[in-house]
Amino acid sequence: MKSKPTPPPSQPKTEIVSVGGKTATITRHDRQGYQSFRVRYWQDGKRKELTAPDLETARKRAKEALRNCESGAVHVLELDVKESANVAAAIEKLRRINVPLLECVTGFVAAHTALNGEGSILEAVNFYVANRQKREMPVIRVPALVDAFLAEKTRQGKSTAYMLDITRRLNAFKAACNAEVGTVSTGDIAMWLRSIGATGRNFNNYRSTICTLFSFARERGFLARDKKTEAELLSRANEKSSAIGIYTADEIRKILLSAPEELIPPIALGAFGGLRSTEVFRLDWKEIRLARGHIEILASKAKTAQRRLVPISDNLHAWLAPLAKDSGRVSPPYKAITNLARAISGTCEKAGIGSVSNGLRHSYASYRLAAVKSADQVALEMGNSPRKLFTNYRELVTTEDADMWFNVFPPERPTNIVPIGSQVAA
Repeated sequence: MKSKPTPPPSQPKTEIVSVGGKTATITRHDRQGYQSFRVRYWQDGKRKELTAPDLETARKRAKEALRNCESGAVHVLELDVKESANVAAAIEKLRRINVPLLECVTGFVAAHTALNGEGSILEAVNFYVANRQKREMPVIRVPALVDAFLAEKTRQGKSTAYMLDITRRLNAFKAACNAEVGTVSTGDIAMWLRSIGATGRNFNNYRSTICTLFSFARERGFLARDKKTEAELLSRANEKSSAIGIYTADEIRKILLSAPEELIPPIALGAFGGLRSTEVFRLDWKEIRLARGHIEILASKAKTAQRRLVPISDNLHAWLAPLAKDSGRVSPPYKAITNLARAISGTCEKAGIGSVSNGLRHSYASYRLAAVKSADQVALEMGNSPRKLFTNYRELVTTEDADMWFNVFPPERPTNIVPIGSQVAA
């Protein structure tokens, strides 16, 4: 048989503690299995009492109280059983980090007073730690960051169109902001965008570019890796949806017949090939493979920096073939794309047709989607998003409209006339 454990020796119910001729009585109290100790003593003719969770603590408090009585000090707190237990637990926790109770309480009171009721001490500590991490990060100012970012994108071989767009936006940003990137706040970015009048889609395009810049800074260790950047925290602007404007088959015929010969290829490529104006502006004749039935859009000339092949429809072939060359720019030798846009707009006016913003590409997307019934296919041909195509162009025109559009052919030329440079690049 197992022997019963030996119970601890019983403690006397009363004990006397003396200091300098003064005495205190310690009594033990047992109630429902819970043990506590009371210290009683006299001070200034009045009976005093305090409690302790164990005998050793009671002895210490009794001696401290008697010493205070002897020196005339009155610093003894009267605590109930729960308070005594809390104090003991607090002291035990502080011992683990070697911090005295008084030092802890003093620091807490000072911090609480400094916060003036705003937030908690833990929030203040977290803010301090985060900012200390910022101070430990390498520092770079916005202009230097922009230069490094643009250099990296150039090294990656991003398309010319993309580089022109982000360079314009970021150069404007760096001209207005010379601060360290870690100090630029969401409010700073929003204020600058308002100052330049950016709204709607233009606002979102600037925001997207700055988000990419700040993500680059985070990758390079200039911003914290475990949190969103200030640019990402900036809310997007609401964009007003506008109706998609397109031309009819009769209108595009009139436009092409009114166009000077040098503008026929750019107009036909937009209307029957869906090329972006920037792509047409950079296109070379050697990239138009009439014999193979497609146009090669090089990655360096595409907005998305991805190579793609655009099919050449029969009517597009008919408009291009008489004017085709072995090589050279398809667009007239304008210095800027805005000159090409103005020339096409002037041709529309000459034909008595109102110019539609991005109307050639919108028209192609609408009629091509109606013809093939596949957003994925048209998106692949145009270098665009299937979702955007399906949302913008579904049921905008009918199959009959599409048939008429892709049956817009040039008037027949006399067979004995061969245009200069008509040799087709295969």
